[in-house]
Amino acid sequence: MKNNIEEKILDLALKNSDSAEVIYEEGESRSISFENNKLKSVYTKSIRGIGLRIIKDGKIGFSSTTDFRKPEQLVTNALESAKFGQEAKFEFQPKSQFKDIKLYDENVVDYPIEKGIQIGEEAIERALSVNPDYECGVSIGKGVGKSRLINSKGLDVSTQSTSFGTGFDILLVEDKGLLWVGEGESSAKVVDNIDKHITKSLSDLKLAEKEVEISTSAYPVVFTSKAVGTLLSTFESGCNGKLVQKGVSPLTGKLGEKIMDERITIYDDPTIDYADGSYVCDDEGVSARRTPLFESGVLKNYIYDLQTAGIMNAKSTGNGTRSFASQPSPGNSNVIVGPGEMKFEDMTKDMKKGILVDQVLGGGQSNVLAGEFSVNIDLGYLVENGEIVGRVKDCMVAGNVFDVFNNIVALGDKSDWHGSLKVPPFYFRSINLAGNKN
Repeated sequence: MKNNIEEKILDLALKNSDSAEVIYEEGESRSISFENNKLKSVYTKSIRGIGLRIIKDGKIGFSSTTDFRKPEQLVTNALESAKFGQEAKFEFQPKSQFKDIKLYDENVVDYPIEKGIQIGEEAIERALSVNPDYECGVSIGKGVGKSRLINSKGLDVSTQSTSFGTGFDILLVEDKGLLWVGEGESSAKVVDNIDKHITKSLSDLKLAEKEVEISTSAYPVVFTSKAVGTLLSTFESGCNGKLVQKGVSPLTGKLGEKIMDERITIYDDPTIDYADGSYVCDDEGVSARRTPLFESGVLKNYIYDLQTAGIMNAKSTGNGTRSFASQPSPGNSNVIVGPGEMKFEDMTKDMKKGILVDQVLGGGQSNVLAGEFSVNIDLGYLVENGEIVGRVKDCMVAGNVFDVFNNIVALGDKSDWHGSLKVPPFYFRSINLAGNKN
């Protein structure tokens, strides 16, 4: 008699299929949020589920459930779906040794949610002492998860992970409109030093007090590390093997070609301790590894899961991502953009007349896959003779990422984390701006 549900399901599945794989996940998260200067909610969520993938007569079957009382039904559903399933172009992963990557911090588990409430109250108090009209929001959340992946090839890998996130934002409602600034960070470790986010937010609001007009034209533009992720999304999705397989990626057939400025190197790396997107192996049991996407501007790799790699006659890059309720597909882990040589302060000092962009609204109004972008500047400033002179609003930058990423003055000398993206600021030589001056 098998002790646990995942082994029982694997046994049942193998009675009627050629090979099988079971993924089990459980997790609990707790979060607090303040809105309009008041505590709004303390929220707890837990989830537990199991997914089964089988190969029968050369075809893939899949089913998942959160109801553990009927394992036979889960297996029946997977067998039924295999009749109409995709042809399997892979085999399940054998037993393997994995690198030791730190994904779990006991301090997250022990973190008292009351401490988060206290930090939130103090953060709001500090902001309101500067301006009682500010409407502040704070969010602090923690999570802990466990997973186990087993298959008919003998693979058996269990992982424990934690997550922690903080966010702070201020809304100022004025006659001339709304001004919103937001900062935050996340990690597998405790990151509750919210002071730096308050300091940055208050500084941004001070810089934004004066509003200025600017004419429609092309200008030099600096994107902070917080804002530049929107422009990088075309390159991230372009490297996705599934989109390449379907022929919709703009990077299809361009391996080995120079795509962007030779100072830009981008890689996918799930092996960084405590980073948001890290893992010891992907959700199919393929060992975590660092994959160069672009080296010195040259396209080096696409990212693959097992099935997509099989279709493309390639090898999995260890990027098969999923939850228990879905089949794997290629997905990025941590995306790292190597830093350059210019200090952020020197970028603004270098501009005679240009724009500094710190927050954007929307990135999907154009054909993102083709590299077209048109984004509203949510928080941006006009720079004249190296000095910030005021906030620009109701403005939009537009262009094509393949053009602007080949038209760079410099990359910042320091990269910052924003979720699972680690990126420096970018100083672009010229981007079209739709201005607010009549």
